[in-house]
Amino acid sequence: MRVGNIVRPCPVVQVTDSVGKAAEAIRKSGCPILPVMQDGIVVGMIDEDALLSVSLNSHRELRVGDLMRPVISPISPDTPLSYAAWLMKSQGLSALPIVGMDGKLQGMVTRADVVSALLRGLRPSRIGGMATPFGVYLTTGNHRGGVGDFALITTGVVMAVCLILARVLVLAALYLTDTILRPIFGTSYGAGFFIPYLTGLGATPFPFVLDILPWVEILLFFTLMKLLPLTGYHGAEHQVVHAIEQGEDLTPEAVSRMPLEHPRCGTNLAALAILVSMALFSNISPAAKIALVFTAALFWRQLGMWLQRIFTVKKPKPHQLRSGLKAGEELLMRFQHQPFRPLPLIRQFWNMGFLQVLSGAWVVLWGANQIANTFGLPRFLF
Repeated sequence: MRVGNIVRPCPVVQVTDSVGKAAEAIRKSGCPILPVMQDGIVVGMIDEDALLSVSLNSHRELRVGDLMRPVISPISPDTPLSYAAWLMKSQGLSALPIVGMDGKLQGMVTRADVVSALLRGLRPSRIGGMATPFGVYLTTGNHRGGVGDFALITTGVVMAVCLILARVLVLAALYLTDTILRPIFGTSYGAGFFIPYLTGLGATPFPFVLDILPWVEILLFFTLMKLLPLTGYHGAEHQVVHAIEQGEDLTPEAVSRMPLEHPRCGTNLAALAILVSMALFSNISPAAKIALVFTAALFWRQLGMWLQRIFTVKKPKPHQLRSGLKAGEELLMRFQHQPFRPLPLIRQFWNMGFLQVLSGAWVVLWGANQIANTFGLPRFLF
């Protein structure tokens, strides 16, 4: 590996800047040494030790140029990591500025960056992921690991099928209820439940029943999801993400000890959507709607964690855990090769996987709606 693979952006200071400005730049950046610039060229470096020395004597009037140390010969992005490590150790440097062929500063590499890269220990600070029927998908936005786009599309397909099946089960239950009760109550039974729920037309003997049926469908949807292998992969995804973000080794023993729930899971957003929908569309008083909005703002994450625990994740089976480990190892390998890899924003968004999942769900729901319209069932889907 080359130092250009792990170079990180860093703040710079000018020779005329105050030592206070340099001290604050070091504190905020977390980099123990900063390049000093003059006319766009790196002319020196200033570190914590130099600033600490003058702070003891309260020399606030000093400038960065008074304290900087001369810069060693420029380090190019093509310099091997092993040479950078030797240079840091021999010169007692905690970081090195990286200068391109054009003479412009590209960033810094710290001693910790070099050591972690050489020992294959670099980790992304945050990871996203998806569970699919074919395995686990992980991403940092700039890097990907695990299954590909087709598997992500199938996740959307599976979720859409569960939505449709939940609606079909509710309609079947309503049709069966009407079939049983209409002979008993006769004309006083009115339109029953099936037709009003399907079309919104006709009187029903118990209107409140129709108000709660959308929530029954949501409950059925989550129940169906719980029965699928997808939730086992979901649990494996969360455990691997926890392990990577906490710096654990990717071994079955270490990963299996990680929590199954994750605070950044998409289920939490589903919980927020459920609470907001209840507030907007339920036939409740305005005061109750306001209370639900406040509940959504305060407790949607807690509800999301509860939904994860009950419905959307479960303990992965050995082959599902292996899929998560494989995805994590691939992601780390690519990240460690080029941790600060730049990608356009649209490419990063694509790598998050949401577009693929939504496209799979849209195709299935669109097709189901076309079939429903053919048979005169305009409210077959949401």
